[in-house]
This record gives sequence, C-alpha cells and structure tokens, in this order.
Amino acid sequence: MQNQTTPSNKPKSFARQAPGAAYLVHGAVHEISGQASELDASLLGKLFRRRLKRLERVLAAHGGALIRQMPQSLLASFETAEAALLGACEMQRRCAVIPQIADTQIALKIGIHLSVTRRISTGPVDPAEATASKLSSLLDEASIVISESVAEALPVSLREKTVAVVNEGSEIPAYAVDWNSLPMLRAAPPKSSAEADPDTPHNGIIIRQGERVLRFTTDRSLLTIGRDPASDIAINCPKASRQHCRIIYRLGNYVLVDLSTNGTYVTTTDAPEILIRKEMATLTGNGRIGFGQSWHQGGDHAFEFEVSVIEP
Repeated sequence: MQNQTTPSNKPKSFARQAPGAAYLVHGAVHEISGQASELDASLLGKLFRRRLKRLERVLAAHGGALIRQMPQSLLASFETAEAALLGACEMQRRCAVIPQIADTQIALKIGIHLSVTRRISTGPVDPAEATASKLSSLLDEASIVISESVAEALPVSLREKTVAVVNEGSEIPAYAVDWNSLPMLRAAPPKSSAEADPDTPHNGIIIRQGERVLRFTTDRSLLTIGRDPASDIAINCPKASRQHCRIIYRLGNYVLVDLSTNGTYVTTTDAPEILIRKEMATLTGNGRIGFGQSWHQGGDHAFEFEVSVIEP
C-alpha cells in the first residue's frame, strides 16, 4: 500500500451542509496486481466498462446523479454525506462480486469530498473534483476514502467506522471507511416495500435491523436474503452464505427456507430458538432471525420480524 491507515482522533466538529452543497463521489477502476498490461486492450476496456456500468446502476437506485464519465472512472454527486457513503459502499459490493481474470486483480477506488459551490463545475479543473480524485488514489486496494468535511457530516454510527489515512502533501485530512463493516440491507422495489411506520396497521411482514425498518406486503411472495448484493435483503454477516435463505408467502403463511451452510437461527414469539439447516420454519407473530449464528451473537446483522396477515 502506498499509504497506511494510522490511529488518529475522529473528527470532532459537526458540519452543516451549505446551500448548494454536493457530495462528490469519484470512482476509479484500477489494475492493482497481475498482468493487466499484457491483456488485450479491448478485453481490459471491457472489464473496466463492466464495473462502471454497475456504478451507474447504483446511482440510479440510490439517488445519485452522474456528472461525468471517463474511460476508467466516473464522477457523481449525492445530496448528503450518508447517501454518498452508502452509495459508495454499494458500488464496492457490486464490483466485488465480478470474477477476476486469471492473475489480474482489478479494484475500484472511491474518493468522496464536499463541494460547497452553488454549481458543480464542468470545466477541466474543478478543485473539489480534483480532491475527490486524489482521495480515491491514496490506497492500493478496493477502498473508500473520504475528506474530513464528509466525515463530519456523517451520522455518529458511520463516522465511528472511519480511520485516518496518511495524506502527504495535502492540507485536507483523509479517512478510510471499511465498507465491508457496514450493514448491507436494501429495500425491495417501492411497489413491494416501503419504510414502515410501526404504529400503522399492515398486512404482511415487517423486518427490523437496528433502526432500519422495512415492510413487505403479501403481494410480495418471495424474499431472498444473503451476502449476494443482488439479494432482496443483502447482509454482510461473516457466517452467512451468499444465498442464505428465502422467505416465502403462501396460503396465508410466511415460511423461511434455509439454503445455507451454517444454518439459520429462528425464534418465534415465546418459543425457544431453533436452528434450521436446509429445512423450513414458519414465521408467526414476533421473532428474531440469526444468520449462521445465534441471534444473540448476530449484533447488527441479526433481524427482528413481525408478521401480521389478515386474510380477506
């Protein structure tokens, strides 16, 4: 690695977003090992474009706006620091599942910086864009590096995930974010799910992960859960499988079907916790779900659920 992360105090101040501010995300695709220089130019270009296409899909799904695209990178903007960081994490996950070619390792490097101009410059030299670009190049691996202005604007739970990075020759402090440590929970398409109000009656299943609450109505007959970013609910639990389990709604009941190696721990209402492996369990009332480990050990990766099905 060119620069190592170093222990340092976390940013202490809290910045308010200025009018017209935007959080710039510079994502660049690089070859970090192997013999990419010996690959056919057209093949290498195809590998780069495949990753950039995935970044564009993340922007469309997470409220980002594409500003500019280059052969090996793109520049995008988000309205908040949290949206920019979570979008960047999703970009990394989408690229991480693309198979590598032979001994060549291609990595996505992301830099995030706050632009406080009224209008994002489209000129050849934009200081905020240049800073985001430099941040993306600080580490020799798939990484997310943010400036202090971004770190200050993050919620405490996300700001605590940052670690100082050596940023020689610059007055802007830099912080790396371990994107693998952040929860991987995505809502299903709006037609099938929405942010749930716990006080609102519902007909379906509510799934909670910490402060995140998702509601799925009975119109959605299948939910997939696993480490695969393409899952309806993507999780980043070390003991979970890529395709860990499914929740199926059929004939008035929700059934969890385990597909994993380590099994799924399920607790329903007041019943004791059970471990199912390649089996099914009916989800009724309130309960808890642990992926590959007990709910009590699951921490941020464990779910709580609430089923309420009223048949017409």
